[in-house]
Amino acid sequence: MIYPKTSIVVATYNNANVLRKTLNGLIQIVYPNDFEIIVVNDGSTDNTKQVLEKEFSNIFNIKIINFEKNSGVCKARNAGIALAQYEFVVNMDHDCVPSKSWLKDLISGFSSDKIGVVSSYGGFGGTSTAFRKNLLNKVGGYDEDYYYYREDTDLTFKIIELGYEFKLVKAEYFHDHTESKPLTIVNMLKYVFQRWKYHMNDVLLYKKHPRLAGDFLNIKFGFLISPLSDISLATNTWEKGRPLALSSPRGIVLIENKTIVHALVIVGVGIGYMFGLKFFRLLGSLKYGKFLI
Repeated sequence: MIYPKTSIVVATYNNANVLRKTLNGLIQIVYPNDFEIIVVNDGSTDNTKQVLEKEFSNIFNIKIINFEKNSGVCKARNAGIALAQYEFVVNMDHDCVPSKSWLKDLISGFSSDKIGVVSSYGGFGGTSTAFRKNLLNKVGGYDEDYYYYREDTDLTFKIIELGYEFKLVKAEYFHDHTESKPLTIVNMLKYVFQRWKYHMNDVLLYKKHPRLAGDFLNIKFGFLISPLSDISLATNTWEKGRPLALSSPRGIVLIENKTIVHALVIVGVGIGYMFGLKFFRLLGSLKYGKFLI
């Protein structure tokens, strides 16, 4: 395979310490062609800007964009895509540290002209997902109405609806949750509330892509996401063989299943989480004019 020149876009917000690990990992990847790293600082209020200027501004293949205020990951990634000069563009989250062969393994997935999106994340994309730039331009990049959550799936669906294929490959990276894992009860409750709000975007995804989203979200009767699917999002059981735990699909484990009491708590919280999802999707239904719970 002739490996194409590739642009890697990293949108970041208030994650300076882990971002440093991500960028150092990206600098060290082994790839048989040129690649550039475009970092979009989405109005961070920590020391992200200082870290970028001091440690990475003089590296030849790193470009830095600094937003004055936080505008959301969709706008940040779109700014990176607009600056990208190569024919393939990769989205990499600011808390993912790649293996040295990561980029080569990822881009190897484009084994046919019919393949428009390649990912090693799962689902229909997210971090570690590569696109043909001409297709990103054709569909208009990330839909900024999402702000955050389901924007990755929406983008992949738009490309699939053009007639291209999505492919999953193995390209290894380490997802470092040091900065994002809640460590107190209050922060844990805030985290759960934020996750509930994100799922209002399930409605927008379903409205835009009823056929693809219907299958992806496991929608029954045209409006009901399977309660078991919702419970699985909080109990680490969304894929066969995963151990019971209180966690998020991003891999942040809050409670491990060590005793029968842990198991009961995890299942109980999972049921409660399911009802919260139904409520916020109802709010999303009112916002987007499409009924889904």
